[in-house]
Amino acid sequence: MPRRTSWLPRLAEIRRSVRESVRSHYERRDIERLFHIQPRAAQKLMQMVTVGAKVGRSALVDRIVLSDFLDRVAESDDPEVTLQARRNVPSPTPRRKLRHLIQLDCDVATLETMPANITARTGELVISFNTMEELAGSLHALAQVLEHQLEEFAAQFEPVLETPFAADPVKDDLRRAFEELERSEQAKAAADR
Repeated sequence: MPRRTSWLPRLAEIRRSVRESVRSHYERRDIERLFHIQPRAAQKLMQMVTVGAKVGRSALVDRIVLSDFLDRVAESDDPEVTLQARRNVPSPTPRRKLRHLIQLDCDVATLETMPANITARTGELVISFNTMEELAGSLHALAQVLEHQLEEFAAQFEPVLETPFAADPVKDDLRRAFEELERSEQAKAAADR
């Protein structure tokens, strides 16, 4: 009798995670984390599901295809038999080119969705926090904003540097006169000692 599939008891949790995800594709490492399996087992599972695309040497599984696969396994009378039958069917080579790839499982922070504890004004940024986790989350959100909307952030909050005015000859003469006066007073004080 073949060994039981380790992730089947967690099937409902895995299906929910895949269904609620915003990512478009999963790579091997994502499958390892999601199913709590080793790299070789993740690779075999990806082959069973059908590889959705390749980026370089990395194989990717489309989220929708993975979700459909998990639904078929969950709805079958005997999930273990369904998986065994699937293992014996070779997966076709992907023919489509990858049109889009979203590898994040969370929404990216934007200027509009920055956390409320980040206050930005021209030339000033304040982050208030109560815990280190809150600070880390705020810094992560700020990094996402700067990565994706740097130009907009700069246009909104970067100070405008004024161009220096042309040198004023009268002010320059006064400055030199004061410096000369100061030097002569210092020399006189040194001579008196």
